Amino acid sequence: MWIKRSLVIVPVALLLFLAQSVFWVPDQASVSDNNSRLNRLMLYMGANPEDMNPWTSTKTSDSTISQYLYEGLVKTNHLYELEPGLAETVLVKHDITCYLPEGMSEAEFEGRLRKLMGARLKSFAKAADAKSPVRLNLTTGKTLAAGESAPEGQEILEIPQLAKVRFMLAPEPVKGQITQAIEPEFEALIEKDLDRKPWPCFEAAELLKRVSKATRDTLTDGTLTKTLGEALAKLDTTPTSHSPVIEFHIRKGIPWVDGPFFEKRERVWQAKCNGEPCGWVYADSSQEAITRLKAKGLVEKPEEAAYEVSNYAEKDTFGEKGYWWGKGPECTARDAKLTFEFLKNPDFKSPRMSSYVSINEVRVFKDDPHKLEVVYGELYSPALYDLTGQLLPYHRWNLMAWKEEAVRRGKGPTDVGLNHDVYNPMKYLVSREREYRAWPSMNGFMVIEPLNGDALPLWQNGSRCRLRRNEFYWDRKPEYQFLDYYVFDPNMGRETAEVVFNTGGLDVYSPREFQVERYEAKTKEYSVIKRMPNQYEYLAFNCSKPQLSDKRVRLALSMAIDVDQILKYVVYNQGVRINGPAYPVLPWYDQNHMIEHTWRSDGTDAQGRKVERKGKTEKIKYLPFDVTEAKAILKECGYEDVNGKLIGKDGKPLRLEFINSTGGGVRKNNALLAKQNWEKLGVEVDYKEYEWNVFIQQYVMALKFDVCVLGWSGGIDHDSRQLWHSTCWPTAGGLNLAAYANPEADQLMDAILKVYDREKQVEMSHRIFRTIAADFPYVFLYSPLGTSVMDSRIVWRKKVGEKDGKPVYENRPVNHDFIRNARANMVYFFGELKRVEEVPQWSEQDYKR
Repeated sequence: MWIKRSLVIVPVALLLFLAQSVFWVPDQASVSDNNSRLNRLMLYMGANPEDMNPWTSTKTSDSTISQYLYEGLVKTNHLYELEPGLAETVLVKHDITCYLPEGMSEAEFEGRLRKLMGARLKSFAKAADAKSPVRLNLTTGKTLAAGESAPEGQEILEIPQLAKVRFMLAPEPVKGQITQAIEPEFEALIEKDLDRKPWPCFEAAELLKRVSKATRDTLTDGTLTKTLGEALAKLDTTPTSHSPVIEFHIRKGIPWVDGPFFEKRERVWQAKCNGEPCGWVYADSSQEAITRLKAKGLVEKPEEAAYEVSNYAEKDTFGEKGYWWGKGPECTARDAKLTFEFLKNPDFKSPRMSSYVSINEVRVFKDDPHKLEVVYGELYSPALYDLTGQLLPYHRWNLMAWKEEAVRRGKGPTDVGLNHDVYNPMKYLVSREREYRAWPSMNGFMVIEPLNGDALPLWQNGSRCRLRRNEFYWDRKPEYQFLDYYVFDPNMGRETAEVVFNTGGLDVYSPREFQVERYEAKTKEYSVIKRMPNQYEYLAFNCSKPQLSDKRVRLALSMAIDVDQILKYVVYNQGVRINGPAYPVLPWYDQNHMIEHTWRSDGTDAQGRKVERKGKTEKIKYLPFDVTEAKAILKECGYEDVNGKLIGKDGKPLRLEFINSTGGGVRKNNALLAKQNWEKLGVEVDYKEYEWNVFIQQYVMALKFDVCVLGWSGGIDHDSRQLWHSTCWPTAGGLNLAAYANPEADQLMDAILKVYDREKQVEMSHRIFRTIAADFPYVFLYSPLGTSVMDSRIVWRKKVGEKDGKPVYENRPVNHDFIRNARANMVYFFGELKRVEEVPQWSEQDYKR
């Protein structure tokens, strides 16, 4: 009886819960404290934000908010292409140090370079004088001192030690563009220009040609080549060293925005100690502010330090509520230098540190505070992608400001018993614990509105985070003033969001896969935009396990998975099938890849008739679901079907430990279908689920599994080493979760780092793609479509020209061709959207013009 009652009570309770959510989230009529419903966009998120430091945060809910608050030197456009951001110009220069080609003078080589490189050659100078030649006794292999003779009949060969020169190749700056002058094939270029080997003295085979015939007859070429090789190994014979230098010119007049502050502007003093920014002091006069600042004890001898205080010259105030934001220091090269140097510093504790350790040096210039150079010690073409990250404000993160907060919070030098000269605030007040995580300074187009008075965090946990338009923003400002993110219970978030969205309380909704077609049918009420995100789903094989080390076994297991069934019944055709290791939305994915397969069995057509194919080799786009072929391949690998079970040569069944995280959803359904398919094939499957952190840390990263179900999303560059290089197994700190190893793939992944030409990068990425795909380390499933449903009152404010030096904007449909064909996430366009009072009537041309 209770079961029958529960079938009625539970659904009713659920409906009541969802219905009540309409009353605690504002709808169109209940928004009264922010001018009007037309002056903001309303969205939702499934968890509270926690950390607004983009370099220490690890949660999606953090980046959901912080993406509006900060900008970087470089950014990606709507097609995921790189372009300048805070930087006005970006130059990729090439600092080259090389030996003078043998037999050439400095003047001759410089002349050759100027003819070859043209205006790109910006400087040329001697780097090191030539050294005395190495005098090698070819019989004994010993090096002789100057003037020392060899015994009669033993030949001495002099190996030149050449002078070194250093020169810089640089492009011309172009506003709004990234220009580059990298010559990764410099040595081959010089050899072609000279029509000879530039440095023959660095090769044993070339030096052998300089040995007399008599000595060669006596000692033999093999012995001499070995002797010469051993001598050269003791010398620096690397002809060229490469040092890419990325030069940024940051736009002038871009301010950091501090606040909100609740004291009167006249009482808020920006403070400096010995020239270094160190937070704020609240006082009625500058003298009182300095007295209070001195009392903090920020240096060993406070009485001898120099102090400066100043009020904000400009502020933006929110009406009667009185809190305000100050126009802070200008964003300059020192902000970028601090950011990149901190990211390399283990004490900063950024989980993204590995992307920045290849930076050798970050240079700033006293005569130009907006110029920055990031120097690398070797060719590294993904560098610009790494430098797209947001900047941290120097005035909040320099060590004096860090120390000031540590002192204020009882973690200063005196508190921990250290002198100032050995005290490092990073060790006693870790970056994730700083108040910046809840009260940041910003340079993006939004700032955080305080919803808890002057208490932190600024947002209301479990309720909402409100963003306000940054009135000091340097570029195009949103036409709405507010952006509200409502926080819904993660267990009911999507269901709650849909109810609120359908009552007008939200402007954007991300439907579940089975809901998409329903919204697509309501073209009058909603605009539906689909995206293929940089994301894909997969089942990973642990290639280090004996039963999975043979790629034929992995191929057979892949062919036993009905991926089309997953697409149809799990994601309701809201995904695109993939056949290799990349995001289809990016150019690194080889859209033309075909799998070359030799059939081990005959097949059947749609009518069940036999199709002779055994022994034939064909190229197919995707692996078919073919149990017969899978069994034939496994038989080739030594597995026999015994009473429906696959038994190996050792008498043991083919068994898989298959793991997943708890929580249900699409990945659970993917896993259960795969389990069912493999069991029908005759595989024993031990399927287990673990809580997410246990799943990742104790099993996936420890390689304690045979198969796991996961997905990738994120990075857009062409460096795939973290996921596929043999040095990047999770047990070595990488993310090569398949424990995949292929020397050819390793070589290609290493080589592409030195390729700067875009077309060559694409070509090599496709070779990497094909090489890995042919080894079947994953069951490559699909890339899910990301769908955004918007209220039809949301329009896109497209820039259509300028008038009197000001931009002119016109309304366009939010599912305009330009937006639909873009690759970037829909959030990319949020700053250009606006809500209007009435649903516009669009013509077909409006979607194109």
